[in-house]
Amino acid sequence: MYEKLIWAHLFGIHAKDDFSAEAAGIGVFKYHENGSIGTILGVIGFLVIVEGIAIDVFIATKSVRLAIGLSIVHAFMLLYAVALIRASSQRPVLVTPDGILVRTSLLFCAWLPSASIEKVILIEREVERKNTPNTLWCAIGDQPNVCIQMSNAVDAVLPLGIIRRPTTLYLYVDTPSEFVVAVGNLVSPS
Repeated sequence: MYEKLIWAHLFGIHAKDDFSAEAAGIGVFKYHENGSIGTILGVIGFLVIVEGIAIDVFIATKSVRLAIGLSIVHAFMLLYAVALIRASSQRPVLVTPDGILVRTSLLFCAWLPSASIEKVILIEREVERKNTPNTLWCAIGDQPNVCIQMSNAVDAVLPLGIIRRPTTLYLYVDTPSEFVVAVGNLVSPS
């Protein structure tokens, strides 16, 4: 399934929205316009090209077959970087009446039911990153500006089908204040 997502985003075959998100009561929160995820992934793609050429030329002096194999691997790595960049603009974070769908490119995906959301916090200062099994850092290349704390652990899908069960998610969105308001309305409707 993950491979299908990669190819779909690479060739622009992602699902098109045939409805207005606002009319359906869905809040759309982007993270690629003000954030640096595109820049970070672009630099990784550039390094794959430069490093790939250098390694392939060096290996070609020893074994042409191995150099061809490595060139194919580098080409797929570059395609993967392009798919990640495209997916970052095509997969925003969604706030629905039932919960939050957190997606960061093709790297993280988690459904947070509204009944399990304990609180959402606007982060205005730098946060020390602590890698614990119950914390998921979804801010790629940016300092997180929102923290979501859950009462129950939720399943978060990472690349290659890896499942994590966080109770705290740190993420970056372009409009954090609006996001906190939207989730606050979701958790405690007025």
